Amino acid sequence: MGHAESIWLVLISLTGAGAWLAESGHVGWPLTLTVAALIALKGRLVIDHYMELRWAPRRFRRALLAFVLIAAACAIVSHAVAKGM
Repeated sequence: MGHAESIWLVLISLTGAGAWLAESGHVGWPLTLTVAALIALKGRLVIDHYMELRWAPRRFRRALLAFVLIAAACAIVSHAVAKGM
């Protein structure tokens, strides 16, 4: 199995873990932070391995990584808003 296939299996596993967590019925900060971490990890894997931006110009790669972190932060903020914090 090649490197791309290994990364793909990791991404599928992380997606399955996220779906399983979402269906577990446990709502709270630990779940939200775990989902945000999964978003960030999956985004970084896609950026580095499938978009092949590991060796891209630093500013371009950082912009995409910032986007992934903003997406993860949006999950956290939406939880906070839903909880009325």
